Amino acid sequence: MAKRSDSNKTNQAKVLEYLYRKQQSSRIDLARDTQLTPAAITHLTSHFIEENKIIETGDQFRIKKGSGRSRKVLTLNSDYCYFLGIEINSNGISSVLTNVTGKQIDQNHIAHRDYHKDDINATLIALIKQMLDKHSDKYIHSIGLAIPGHFDQETGTIVSNNHIWQHFNLSQIKKEVSLPIVIDNNIECMALGEYLFNPLNTPDNYLFMHIGPGLFCSFFDASRITSKSNFYIGEIGHTVVDINGPQCECGKRGCLQTYISTTWLIQYAELLYQSNPSSAIKNLIDKPEDITLETIITAYQLGDSFLVDKIDTGLKLLATSIANTLILYDANKVYINSDLLNHLDFKEKLLEQIREQLNFIPNKTDLEIEILPFDDYRGARGACALSAYVNYIKQGLED
Repeated sequence: MAKRSDSNKTNQAKVLEYLYRKQQSSRIDLARDTQLTPAAITHLTSHFIEENKIIETGDQFRIKKGSGRSRKVLTLNSDYCYFLGIEINSNGISSVLTNVTGKQIDQNHIAHRDYHKDDINATLIALIKQMLDKHSDKYIHSIGLAIPGHFDQETGTIVSNNHIWQHFNLSQIKKEVSLPIVIDNNIECMALGEYLFNPLNTPDNYLFMHIGPGLFCSFFDASRITSKSNFYIGEIGHTVVDINGPQCECGKRGCLQTYISTTWLIQYAELLYQSNPSSAIKNLIDKPEDITLETIITAYQLGDSFLVDKIDTGLKLLATSIANTLILYDANKVYINSDLLNHLDFKEKLLEQIREQLNFIPNKTDLEIEILPFDDYRGARGACALSAYVNYIKQGLED
């Protein structure tokens, strides 16, 4: 009986994931593309329509005259339920409520300075309860958590070089929250968010790179959407680009993140402020603690030679790392998520340098590389996608 139940869940998951990706379909197309029998599709879609998870739009696919009757259009019911997604990062805690297909209904942000790191579990519990109370009229299906670093299933804690997350414990949160909760790395969540919630622009295989306080790369493959057991897969920030470079916190020298991450650029700018009276940084802030990414970008645009050299070198090394990754991994597209790179000069420089290095590979010269508009809530929305995928589409089959 258990095997039959799992098989039925697997077939249901095929149909739901297909409708997420195609958005609209006929029963005939569903059967053909999922390789399920027409009888199975009829049974599954009838079940979903009865539950109100999918709906017939009233439209029809028109086919050639004389080739049979028109096909009714099926689509997901966007308002069947809602997902709550939460991202924890160095800027604070962001939360988003979306409908089934990823439309944002509500959002909230708690700055890192507004809660104590020792109280992170209580802060998350309060945030979840606040959102649930605020939207008590809605069927909130489940919760996704996007975390920095990686999740240790045995201890329920975050695995990270940054000790500010050491007090996080999922089991404490689950004691106070009755809804199902699923958790994964925040960049993996962002990558999944593109797959589920931006289907018309997203292939089944791509790289999703994040350049922020640290660097990470999700090697997204729709045929293998599962949590990784190896925590270090994707840690592009800790790939060595200069064996004689600065020592990274990981212990190695010349890691990529020591050249282009926000954390390291701010460290360099603080050093510049203290050691060079003529630096443009001096005219922009009153004390080194006030330095932000925006400060650095402004100083770069004013022509500060030290920061121009640092950022230009970092962009060149980042382009080299991306090009090398594309030589080793056959991606159909590259997404880049970065506040820094959303400035036009940086975008153009990076894209030009990547393409220059890929000129010798004919099928990579026209590879689409998209630098996404920076969004503080992308990780939380990705957490909604994680919740939708694991608890709604797969119905717990991934556990």
